[in-house]
Amino acid sequence: MQDATLNEWKKWYSENRSEDNKVVNSIEEEINDDTVLVRLWIAQDGKAPKDAAKYQSKVWKNKNSKGITPAKGLIVITATGQSPLLLTSKKSPLLNAKKGKKDGQKEAASRLLSKPYLWRCRDCGEQFESMKPKIHCTRQPRQLAGVSKVTTEWFNTFLNDIEWKYIPHHPISKGQVGVIEDDEADKIAEEAGKSLEKILSEVEMKAPEFFELYNYKTQYLRVSDLKDFKKFKQVIVKIAEWRNSKLHPKNSAPLGIIEIGHSFDELLSSTFENISSEEWSTGERVWFECEELGVKVSGTPDLSFQGIPVETKTLKVFPNEVNEANQQSIFSYKWKANYSKQVALYLQGGEHDWMLLLLISRESGNFTLVPVDDSAMTKMREDWNKWAADKKYSGKLKEYRQLISEEE
Repeated sequence: MQDATLNEWKKWYSENRSEDNKVVNSIEEEINDDTVLVRLWIAQDGKAPKDAAKYQSKVWKNKNSKGITPAKGLIVITATGQSPLLLTSKKSPLLNAKKGKKDGQKEAASRLLSKPYLWRCRDCGEQFESMKPKIHCTRQPRQLAGVSKVTTEWFNTFLNDIEWKYIPHHPISKGQVGVIEDDEADKIAEEAGKSLEKILSEVEMKAPEFFELYNYKTQYLRVSDLKDFKKFKQVIVKIAEWRNSKLHPKNSAPLGIIEIGHSFDELLSSTFENISSEEWSTGERVWFECEELGVKVSGTPDLSFQGIPVETKTLKVFPNEVNEANQQSIFSYKWKANYSKQVALYLQGGEHDWMLLLLISRESGNFTLVPVDDSAMTKMREDWNKWAADKKYSGKLKEYRQLISEEE
């Protein structure tokens, strides 16, 4: 993608380079997570796409400001040991100075939504139109956006050509955190994989009509907020403010690869909900008490196979499907920072010692199921104790706990 919101760029950087990152900038205009920014390609990024904006000047103001103060006009996402991601605003002279670049040449990163907005209940799934969110089944609904014509065409081509295929997990999962070596668990994983391959090959799929819009603002700490200190910090300092303010609808929706990713999740969710099988069912909500932080979070695994929870994650490709050296390191990073932690949290709220992680390639249609335990929990608990002791955020954490207790 060439342009996206700051929040989407941060998510991209976390998934592809490092989750332990920060954003610094040297621009005059005010920016926030919803500001659309354009990527500037530098030599470390490799070969730039045909229409990409390139940057060949200095990244930092001076040699003593590396990682602190960028050169004028830049927004930089940076992390220790990783190449920085350079961004700038759509009005930036850095773009206007590029020879041959005119307004309208780049693909749009988002589109405006028409009113009234579309919503869906988190519990019963009922969809309704409204200018603002309305409590449904005692919970705030999720906002939906219609899938764009371009993305619909992408799905039509994808579904016409795809061949869903189960592959054994060992060549992919070897050495990853929490993967268990157990013959019985492997047997169940293989049985689930072959069963799902048959189901996906026989079911008639069509491009999704809608997808859920991600809203980083929340009134309750989520499972995802406990996986990463950076995410936790961003939420805990604002959550009291968000709880005391009205939830406003988003007036735009992403396009391009971001939309495809969200729509792919919608495709799988709707497919899984309609599976007719005695062995497969939708997942059940679980609650986890985090004693270190004094908070409770909830989450719902996507599926259940023979009573065993199954969590789904999609990725572009498996490392062994492409001849790119960095794909294995990217996969291992995602596993350690995301997959293993989410499984560990779900297991704390249930009665199982392990569960299945379903990984699906968005390009090949290959998928695998991996038996994973809660080995990641030891490091997470150590991290939570450090977070709780951090004086910068302990006050905000206490304030959040007080607000929750007043609800009960």
